[in-house]
Amino acid sequence: MSKIKKIRIMLGLTQKDVAEKIGITQAMYSYIENGKKMPSKKTAKKIEELFGVSLFFMD
Repeated sequence: MSKIKKIRIMLGLTQKDVAEKIGITQAMYSYIENGKKMPSKKTAKKIEELFGVSLFFMD
């Protein structure tokens, strides 16, 4: 399980919740969470703000 997925689950959020809050589709968020796509800088910043962590430290 990816670190980003663990954090999302710990926060009690679904992929759809996160996607809606950061302004992308659930499918795109799923690709990001599963490492199939890299988020844009703008999307990465929104994820960092929502989760309260730096994605730089999630590798």
